[in-house]
Amino acid sequence: MEGVVTSDQQDGEFNGWFMQEEDADHDADPATSEGIRIFEGGNTVEVNVGDVVKVEGTVVEFFGETQITDIVDVVVTGTASFTVTVMTLPFVDLDQPEWYEGMYITVPQPLTISEYFNFDRFGEIVLATGRHANPTAVFDPGSTEQAALAAANQLGRITLDDNRTSSNPDPAIHPNGAEFDLDNLFRGGDIVENATGVISYGFGQYRIQPTQ
Repeated sequence: MEGVVTSDQQDGEFNGWFMQEEDADHDADPATSEGIRIFEGGNTVEVNVGDVVKVEGTVVEFFGETQITDIVDVVVTGTASFTVTVMTLPFVDLDQPEWYEGMYITVPQPLTISEYFNFDRFGEIVLATGRHANPTAVFDPGSTEQAALAAANQLGRITLDDNRTSSNPDPAIHPNGAEFDLDNLFRGGDIVENATGVISYGFGQYRIQPTQ
């Protein structure tokens, strides 16, 4: 495969990088992803964002995420720009996030920090299209209205991750990229705009791994 490096995580916990097809090679189908994660393992070829790279390896599904692993060869052939795909919420269905898996995206719309239960342990924040009510607090449990609101809530949210895989990361990272502390904090209901990064998949969820 040949593509442009969009997110370099060789020195991080992901041990690899993301790349996507050069603009001229994009197909016309918006429902097919143009990007993929490269898990380099023991490979030591240095790549940088914007490099055009040829990769030879094995395509696998690793816990639901498409990756190229068991790398045989990596060759940097030049540099190129790459498209930033605009992604908006809510999704049309639960399969739509797969359209963007591995791709470099931006979400220009304001999204609400609606959940941060796993922020301290895994660096995760859930962003949503506004304040999402608990369906059973609005409608009778088991009702069609309750089921419809629960489904709508699922389509209107995505996880913002922190490019780390370890538990209890130290320091915690604020969505603005700086360290989270008493002088740089967030609360539920705060707004995040222009979330930008690559879409990964792990632990049953699609995630934005931010690049800015």
